[in-house]
Amino acid sequence: MTERVPLARWVVRGLLLFTLTFADLNDIWSPDTVPNALFAWTLLREGDVDYDEFTYALPVPPHTLVGGLMDLGMPRETYFFRTCGRPEPSSRAPLQRMSGPDLSSPRGPGGPPPPGPNDRVCSIFPPGISLLALPVLAPFVIAGVPAADGGTIVRAGHLAAALIETIAALLLWAVMRRFVSARWALALVLLYFLGTSVRTVSSQALWQHPGVHLALALALWLTLRERVSVRRELLAGLVMGFAVAIRQTAALIALGVARLPWPQAGWPPVVVVRPRAPVMFAAGAVLGVLPLIAYNALAFGSPFEQGYGDKPFDVRTMWPGLYGLLLSPSRGLLVYEPWVAFALAAFALAWTKFGLVALRLRGLSLAWAGTLLLYASYVEWWGGRVFGPRFLDDLAPAAIVALAWGISQGLLARTWMRIAFWATAAWSWLLFNAAALVYDPAGWDTVPVNVNFDPSKLFSWADPQWLNVLSLLAALDPRLIAASLLSALVIALLLRLELHRGGQRCARARRVSHPSEG
Repeated sequence: MTERVPLARWVVRGLLLFTLTFADLNDIWSPDTVPNALFAWTLLREGDVDYDEFTYALPVPPHTLVGGLMDLGMPRETYFFRTCGRPEPSSRAPLQRMSGPDLSSPRGPGGPPPPGPNDRVCSIFPPGISLLALPVLAPFVIAGVPAADGGTIVRAGHLAAALIETIAALLLWAVMRRFVSARWALALVLLYFLGTSVRTVSSQALWQHPGVHLALALALWLTLRERVSVRRELLAGLVMGFAVAIRQTAALIALGVARLPWPQAGWPPVVVVRPRAPVMFAAGAVLGVLPLIAYNALAFGSPFEQGYGDKPFDVRTMWPGLYGLLLSPSRGLLVYEPWVAFALAAFALAWTKFGLVALRLRGLSLAWAGTLLLYASYVEWWGGRVFGPRFLDDLAPAAIVALAWGISQGLLARTWMRIAFWATAAWSWLLFNAAALVYDPAGWDTVPVNVNFDPSKLFSWADPQWLNVLSLLAALDPRLIAASLLSALVIALLLRLELHRGGQRCARARRVSHPSEG
């Protein structure tokens, strides 16, 4: 079903999707995103990877408080900072739970201690997303925007994240068009963009998620077809290797994309080994992960050191996390995105079908299950102050493409299944678009207690996060009304342009088939 689409039409699609990421008129961000954006400032202005010039040590002398803490920068004890290399002997004892003056976010369990007053300061996050956003952020640095201008830095990160997610969505659109009609592809790309964490998290600020989405979307565009050249395998390995430099857990997703010898359909299962493809993919992955290895060596003194430290994963106590990630009222994937059940059915269907596309989808299904189990065993499985299941949404591109392939195989052939699918999709659209308009990370997640200190409220059906967000819609303040109208206008324009062109194609096809009717 692949169609030739003029470049101008792709540009219009991209502009409309990009506009949607700003149409909510709502600032959704996290302190996590600040060091990712500031990386451009330290790299281009200082020529290094440390954040010393942006930080100060506590306690602050009283006279410096007159000018405000923003004049000084950020406390080096903040939870997303750690020592570059080895701590200096004169450094003080670490403050394990300190993240700043207000203790708003705890230093993660198992993470490295905060830097001492004589240590160089580095970010705990891998450098991939910062490098990916560098072309967008570099003009701000060159223009002389000061590093103390936090508002501009956060919004510049928003700009970069929105652009990255827009490109990812366009790539997914092209991939899905290989399997489904133009209308189905339009519906599914809107489900990806508006019915997942894309609009409320990954397109709103410079988290690592948009980079993972872009890498996975590009890898799927390269490889999700029945015939794939070794050059495409090499390029797919390269982008998935770089995905690991963005977020280390993407290594599981990279294994899922790789053309490994998964069993073919039927019984007994047959394993077909074609070594050239996985060898080329692995070679590309090694090249792609080199920026992470080089950064680790430069920042931490060892290519095998990484910023997060020894994060605690314990499979013996994973059941709360497993329930929380799938079914809890305030983080459960199947609560916020119940349409994913159909994507999981498509993954299962791939195990009964032949062909290279089905083979890759089997690998991605195992990557999805592995990612679920990994985060279920993580002590902070809920992912901090955020709306919905952001951890599992790293695999949203794979889920939406699997769904498109499943539809091409008759997954939604029955009327009742289509009705159920559209009902679940409408629920996700409602929740995530409401959150895009009104969600505040300093609201429900911190009242009466911060979920990072007490995650028990995530299991309570009496006051779920999504219900709190829906209740905030009743405010109907001018900003909310304007954002709702602007979002609806952009979506309506996109639908109008796409459906109008689809109608024109159908009319031309009818005239060609029945000239007398013209």
